Amino acid sequence: MNPSLPDIYDTKDGLLRVALCQVHTQAWDMEGNTRRTLAALEEAGRQNVDIAITPECVFHGYGFGSEPADTRRRCAEIAEPLDGPRMSAVKQIARANNMYVVAGFVEAGSAGVLHDSAGIISASGEVLDVYRKVHCRPAESIDHSGAFTPGDRFVATDICRRDIRCRLGTMICFDREVPESARCLRAMGVQIIACPMAWYTQALDKHVDFAHNEMITRCRAAENEVFFVVVNHAGTFNGGSFVVGPGGETLVQLGAAAEVRVVEIPIMALQAKVHSNAYGWMGWGFRRHDVYDRYLSVKPRDAGNRTKDR
Repeated sequence: MNPSLPDIYDTKDGLLRVALCQVHTQAWDMEGNTRRTLAALEEAGRQNVDIAITPECVFHGYGFGSEPADTRRRCAEIAEPLDGPRMSAVKQIARANNMYVVAGFVEAGSAGVLHDSAGIISASGEVLDVYRKVHCRPAESIDHSGAFTPGDRFVATDICRRDIRCRLGTMICFDREVPESARCLRAMGVQIIACPMAWYTQALDKHVDFAHNEMITRCRAAENEVFFVVVNHAGTFNGGSFVVGPGGETLVQLGAAAEVRVVEIPIMALQAKVHSNAYGWMGWGFRRHDVYDRYLSVKPRDAGNRTKDR
């Protein structure tokens, strides 16, 4: 049995102010979505936050075409590089308000490649890194019926704010359902994970008899002893953005309407009381790579072999 999670909420020091920018979007409404996204970021800046996070693919509202070819064509038309007009406007707001921003967008990569990406922007308006969604469902992936080429790396970013020094990890939506995503970020030393999202959420305060995505996210937070910030669309989807803590506890969950909600996260207390322990709280220090690597480095067998082995 695990001991109780140390009390990390009994402090007013070392609090990271994080804004959940739950933007109202409509599929393919580039002008309206962009206007509302920039307004939400401006509001976050007025509330003196350290980090503002938007939903996944926020500018085009996570739209799909009538068929795969149409989706790819339309996504290619609205995609932009990191120095494109919409991302440049985000960088300007970040700089003007002295805040970090994690912004989900459709990225125009090299040679016509498209990515479902999140740009990590510094408080001085510089691009610190870009995370490209590693795990794309068939409807998203260019290898199936989607438009996006999956990424091949995880991203951890150093955040420096006042007396706060921490590491921010970034993933996107479906990534949280694959255990290795959060595991890799924790191994990279993150204390908080930003997760732009575009899908339907479930209420965290209601008992259900199946493991929906939000329940899984609580498990990911607890098993990796990190804060998880998931930010969804209003309008296109049903909102419900939320923050969970390193014990899987719910800090806040928004409703369905557009909103900018600021949450103070005791990031330094997490470092001092949990991550400073080599063994952690949920068994982090007891991991056995000498055992796991034998299995996790092997590719899954094909479906035919699995059927044959039954």
